[in-house]
Amino acid sequence: MLVRMTTVLRRVRRLLMLLACAALPAVCLASREVPVFTVGLAAQTPAALAQAMRAVLVRATGHASAADDPELATLVANAAQYVQGYQQGPAGALEVTFKAGALEQAISAAGRNLWNAARPFTLIVLSPAPGQTEQATDAAAVQQAAETRGLPISIVPLTVRAADGELLPSETLLTMVHNLGAEQLLIGRDLTVPLSASAAGASSSAPAAAAAQSAADAPQGADGSAAAAPSDVWHWTLVTPFITRQFTGTVTTGIDATVDLLAPPLEASPADGTVATRVRIEGLKTLDDYARVETMLAAAPGVGHSSVVRVDATAVVFDLWARGGASALQRVLALSPRFKPLATAGMLTYQYLPPPPASPAPSTPSAPGASSAGQPNPAPAADPAASMP
Repeated sequence: MLVRMTTVLRRVRRLLMLLACAALPAVCLASREVPVFTVGLAAQTPAALAQAMRAVLVRATGHASAADDPELATLVANAAQYVQGYQQGPAGALEVTFKAGALEQAISAAGRNLWNAARPFTLIVLSPAPGQTEQATDAAAVQQAAETRGLPISIVPLTVRAADGELLPSETLLTMVHNLGAEQLLIGRDLTVPLSASAAGASSSAPAAAAAQSAADAPQGADGSAAAAPSDVWHWTLVTPFITRQFTGTVTTGIDATVDLLAPPLEASPADGTVATRVRIEGLKTLDDYARVETMLAAAPGVGHSSVVRVDATAVVFDLWARGGASALQRVLALSPRFKPLATAGMLTYQYLPPPPASPAPSTPSAPGASSAGQPNPAPAADPAASMP
C-alpha cells in the first residue's frame, strides 16, 4: 500500500510540475503589451505635448489622478525633454512617443508606482449589443475609457446568459474567454434597456420591471441613500480566474473599476517591493484542482510570478512573488471565496474550496484581437444579434 501511494504521489508531482509549466505561460499569453508611452497628439505645441504627457502618466500608473498629481507636475511641464519622436498612427493621426526608460525612472523617483505594461487582455460584452447609433456610442465610450486607462480590451458578442436571464457560471464564462485567448471578462448591462424576451425568459419587455430593477441596482451614497444617477445606469460584472466583482455606475464604470482593482497603488512605499512569500494550499483532490489553483494564484492582483515548491497528496506549497509581500498577499487572497485561511504557525496556509461544476460552454466565435490600448480591431461577428447576452 505504501509503495502504491508513493508511486501515485510521484506521478501527481510530475503531472503538477508539467501543469505548472503549462499554466503560467497560458496566463502570460492572455496578457497584452500596452504601448504605454505612445499616445495621440493634437499638434506639435507645448500645450498639446503637456496634455499627451498627462495621458501617458495615466497609462503608465493606471490611475486617472496621475494626470494632475503635483509630484508629477515637473514631467508635464518638461514634456518636450522626454520626446523620443513623432509618427502617424494606424488611422493617420499624429502620435508622439516619449522616452520610456527616462520616464519610468522619473516616475519612480517621484515616489509613484508603475503598472506593468503586460496587462490582462479583457473581453467586453455589452447588453444590448452594439448596433444602433446609441449602442455604438456606448461601445465607443468603453473603448475610449480603456484606451485612456491603458487596459487592452475587445468588445465581442458572446452568449453569457442562460435562458432564464441569469449569468452563466464563472467557470463556464472563463472557459469561453480562455478559448478566445483572453484572461478575463467584463460584462456590462444597460439597466435602462430591458433584456430581450429570449434572454430574460419574459414574454415581452416590461418597462415598470426594468425601472424597478434599475432603482434596485442604482448606486448608493455613503449613508445608504440613493446617489444621483446618470441618465443611463450600467451594471458591470468582472469575471477573472481569481475573483468575480460587480459594479454599478456609468457606461465607463466597468473599465475604471477594473483598472482600479488591477493597478498597484499610485503612491509607492517601502512595502511595495516584490517579495517571495511561501503559501500552502490544502484540499486539492484532483488534477483539475491543482491546475485551477495554479492559474488563480498566477492571476491574483499583485502577483508577478509563482512556482511550485513542494507537492503533497492533497496540498501544494507555492512561492508567490507578490508586491507588498505576505501582508499584501493575505489581503488579496481574502478577496476570493476559494481560499479559506487556516490558523497555522509560520507559513500562510489556506483551504481550497472548489467551485460548483460548470455548465457546458456555448459555442464561441473566432478569437478576437484587442480593440483598444493600441491593439488591432477584431473582425465583426456574422450575426451579433444572435449572440446578444
